[in-house]
Amino acid sequence: MKILVAGVGAVGGFVGARLAQAGRDVDFLVRPARAALLRERGLRIINGDSVDIVSPSVVTAVEITGPAGLILLSVKPTALEKVMADLAPAVGPETVIVPFLNGMAHLDSLTRRFGNAVLGGVLKVVTQLDGNGDIRQFAPGCRIDIGELDGSRTQRLARTAEALSAPEFAVEVRSDIVDAMWSKWVFIASIGAVTCLARATIGDAVAVPGGAEFAEAMFAEAAAVAEAAGHPLSEADRKATRAVVTAAGAPTTSSMSRELLAGRPTEVENVLGDLIHRAHDFGLPTPRLEAAALTLRVHNHLLSTKDN
Repeated sequence: MKILVAGVGAVGGFVGARLAQAGRDVDFLVRPARAALLRERGLRIINGDSVDIVSPSVVTAVEITGPAGLILLSVKPTALEKVMADLAPAVGPETVIVPFLNGMAHLDSLTRRFGNAVLGGVLKVVTQLDGNGDIRQFAPGCRIDIGELDGSRTQRLARTAEALSAPEFAVEVRSDIVDAMWSKWVFIASIGAVTCLARATIGDAVAVPGGAEFAEAMFAEAAAVAEAAGHPLSEADRKATRAVVTAAGAPTTSSMSRELLAGRPTEVENVLGDLIHRAHDFGLPTPRLEAAALTLRVHNHLLSTKDN
């Protein structure tokens, strides 16, 4: 099966590289400048003192010659429309698209464009792209959940799960994939909002008076939106997220807080803005989530005005 990876960042680059190492037929869809860099330096995954270098097969949009069997999509929300246009020639009647984007808004855009080619996907991995374009892995393993958006069990799900299986990858086919996507959204929104407002780890945030209570209230706001949308967290997910967001001494941060502290744009609208918008539609108050969103919106605004 030909696999096309669109979005060769910390997530897509990591997954695609590991699949290529496992012998899968993987192409990476990139822009010309990124293609030149990858051809020169390779795709590098740094894990402690270990460095794995993969020589990737890279293509630009104009070099796509036919359909792929599986497209893995992991891009910034602002790039989604452009990337959908770029990868359209790779989408055929049998193509499956698995997006690994935060939030839920991307599903509407993808299904409008590509219909039932789109599956639901949840990926959990701890990686970050550094200034050289190398991928740093901070924790072992990778978990991938996939499923049909209507909950059905299909042969293409089994084929996709087999294609995604690689050493240290835990792949699961789920009939409740939309619930799983909401659960992850609540998780990253809660952790992200707390760590961005505190500009610190979860452990540091809950170490001060009122910190643990504030973090739990943040989680409660996000979880209430999921429940109102018809996708309440399971008791196990609720317990696990609450434990993480209030864990004393934990070094836990978030991709948004890391981007904030590094002076880079954040995914505030995708992670927090859309959640807040849905909360307003349901008549739910989200003052803590809104405070975090304001912080990140001001940050992004200052970066944009500085660049201009």
